[in-house]
Amino acid sequence: MVSPKKTDALLLLVFHEPTRQRLTELLQGNGYAPKPVPDLGGVLAALKGQDCATVIVDCEAVTRYSVGLYSRIKASCRYCRVILLCDKAHKSHREIIRQAMEIGIYACLLAPYEDWEVLAMVRYYPRKEIPRKTRNV
Repeated sequence: MVSPKKTDALLLLVFHEPTRQRLTELLQGNGYAPKPVPDLGGVLAALKGQDCATVIVDCEAVTRYSVGLYSRIKASCRYCRVILLCDKAHKSHREIIRQAMEIGIYACLLAPYEDWEVLAMVRYYPRKEIPRKTRNV
């Protein structure tokens, strides 16, 4: 196992167990420290105090929490990016993908998820300048 890279929070809100396990192993094997979270509350708690983060969600998470999931994540972490995992073969996923793209999530990966796609989404982060907190002296 590769030692973890210094990165922003990397959260997995993925309800499909085999996918969550595969992503966890892939990311850990490439030096990342993904944190699987059991529900939206866990995501919001983990994002508290974070300036930047990446949250990978699957379509089941969006189905459970609605598209409001994205705005709640963004409200918790201003520079958070959301990566959606879907399978366009499922008719219900097509609407989820359309809504996500209209809202402006960072990316949508379609099954089968190639290792290089996942790693590219996690690795590349076009950062915006984050204002530094200043102290009153």
